[in-house]
Amino acid sequence: MAKNQHEYILPETSSTADFIASLQSIFTIREEHEAVIWRTFYDTFDWRLFNQGASLELYKDQTSPKVYWRADKDSARKIQLGLSSVPRFIDHMPRSNLRKQLEPIQKMRELLPRIKLKIKRQPIVVLNDEGRIIVRLNVDEYWFRPAKTRAAHVLGRRVSSKAVKGYQENYDQYLDFIQQLELRTAPDNMLKLALAETGHSAGDYTTKLNLLLDTDEPLIAALKEILARLSEIIHQNTPGTIRGEDTEYLHDYRVAVRKTRSVMSEIKDALPPDIVNGYGKFFSMLGKYTGPVRDIDVYLLKLDKYQKNLSKQGKKQLKAFKLHLQELRKEKQAALKETLKSSEYKQAMKSWDEYLQQPVENLDENSPQARPVSTVADKLVWELYQQTLEQGNVITPESPADDIHTLRKTCKKLRYVMEFFQSLYPARRIRELILVLKGLQDVLGDFNDYAVHIDMLKEFRKSVPEESVEKAMTAMIKELKKKQAAVRAGFAEQYAQYSSQDHIDEFREIFVDSR
Repeated sequence: MAKNQHEYILPETSSTADFIASLQSIFTIREEHEAVIWRTFYDTFDWRLFNQGASLELYKDQTSPKVYWRADKDSARKIQLGLSSVPRFIDHMPRSNLRKQLEPIQKMRELLPRIKLKIKRQPIVVLNDEGRIIVRLNVDEYWFRPAKTRAAHVLGRRVSSKAVKGYQENYDQYLDFIQQLELRTAPDNMLKLALAETGHSAGDYTTKLNLLLDTDEPLIAALKEILARLSEIIHQNTPGTIRGEDTEYLHDYRVAVRKTRSVMSEIKDALPPDIVNGYGKFFSMLGKYTGPVRDIDVYLLKLDKYQKNLSKQGKKQLKAFKLHLQELRKEKQAALKETLKSSEYKQAMKSWDEYLQQPVENLDENSPQARPVSTVADKLVWELYQQTLEQGNVITPESPADDIHTLRKTCKKLRYVMEFFQSLYPARRIRELILVLKGLQDVLGDFNDYAVHIDMLKEFRKSVPEESVEKAMTAMIKELKKKQAAVRAGFAEQYAQYSSQDHIDEFREIFVDSR
């Protein structure tokens, strides 16, 4: 705030009328027409801006709307000239310093109105004996409605002041008056205060399971906790997946579905057969609907990078392929949306949640369900790790792509299981093991993405009559094959770390020797 501008917090025990009465006892004042202002703070679904200390708000008063940006907690709030609304996606934002600062934070996510504050403003002017304005004040009463089911209430009251040029001495007298009231300087923290009122925090949304499983907990109880948490993530991302514009909703939704399927396939003997059979088919169906849309999303996100080494003419000729992907995505997204909005889907998820909430009672201590979760986790993680070594050790530069694909799927199963039971093991050691596994998965995932994307290009090339477009597509296929070959060449180095004797010993010590 500028040198001759100040903002203070009015105590909760003091109303706007109380402050005005105190002011009027010392100064001659005039109350202006009351105004209503709206401050709407925008952020991504997972609060990426807030978590970086940044904020983006739309400020609406009686004049034209304004957009304000704060790059981090130490930066000043700056008006963004030329913007009168907040674009949802970074691609919709004009080239500017704001876009340059926002893009690495927002990335592909949409911006949503997350917190909306209503300000009832009472403007006041302080007058001298000649009736001239010597100080300008605003008494702001912030109103906030934390949820649709809760009434709006006063979040706080603040008084801001600004000196009038040529009347600095009078402004100093006003500041002396403020000191006598013992008012505290107001930080710009209304967004934090409003968020706290909702009962949530910006860190509430995460795709991490963040469970605290007990080592001796019956297996079925632990599985229900894991599946209930995955169901929560599915529900959180369903509305955004239905809208279908922010691709990260579908990504998080799809991963939660895959993890759910993994629980039922890897530890099926602990769940009732009717649950495994019925819901196994249900979540498999969801996988079939979400898979094609996600594959296209990944392709569209990577397409510009893929085309980087093509000629200008080649990029132009590939526009038809991009349009094809966009149209195909619309078709697949429509089918997914219809599924998720159906009464059958809603009823299935309702029944699933009801099953997960049923208490675990009267277990036969000799049943698979009653086994201590730690015993099952140790055995399963070690067996899956051994599978990855068996599959990875025989891969050579000449091995078919299917061998790499098989290893990729097994590594994914291992990663899921390790994340399910992560809380049972020493935090730092399990994180380090997962980190090395993730490095190998990144290589295997890139190899698979190139394979999928090359196949999609080949399929589309069959339907292209124009020779020039076909040549451009052939050039891009050649480019992707080169990239895929480079990834494959890097596999040996990444796998060597993953399969080193030190790494094997660490796995054995945690999952075998500790039994």
